[in-house]
Amino acid sequence: MKSLETKRMILRALSLEDLEEFNRYAKKPHIGPMAGWAPHTSLEESRAILNMMIKENEVWGITVKPSPKIVGTIGLHVRNFHNAVLNQKEVGYVIDDVFWGQGLMVEAVKAVLDYAFFELELTKVLCGHAKNNLQSKRVIEKCGFTPTGIDLRDHFDGTKIEILMYEMTINQYKELTP
Repeated sequence: MKSLETKRMILRALSLEDLEEFNRYAKKPHIGPMAGWAPHTSLEESRAILNMMIKENEVWGITVKPSPKIVGTIGLHVRNFHNAVLNQKEVGYVIDDVFWGQGLMVEAVKAVLDYAFFELELTKVLCGHAKNNLQSKRVIEKCGFTPTGIDLRDHFDGTKIEILMYEMTINQYKELTP
């Protein structure tokens, strides 16, 4: 996985050396549910999930310069066959609450969009948030995504949850970037 650098961050491949930092924020009771997953209940659970993300190679660890420690993750995912055929992926992200409200996620998403469109040559990038996740909604709006509708998805608690969906095409992205 190629590292991406922004003014304040480095987005890099994950490794098992990230386990302690990953577990530190992933076990917080309000972090995971905002991103659609249950808080981690043990270091072993975090290790299993981290191993899966390393193997899938779709997720970057977010580090804030100059520290090499991860404070979150951001990834580009093929959610279904339809997306794969249409050459589009969905961006998903999470960041430790101590970094909320600093514009870091907007900066990270823009770096991933640049990579998605100009290196992977995707035709479209999708993004979504749960209705109650206003922080994620603000990130999506600041990045210039266009609303497309509602997706009903399985939630970690066994219920269904409405996800407000957005998209950005390569042409829209080119219009937004100088």
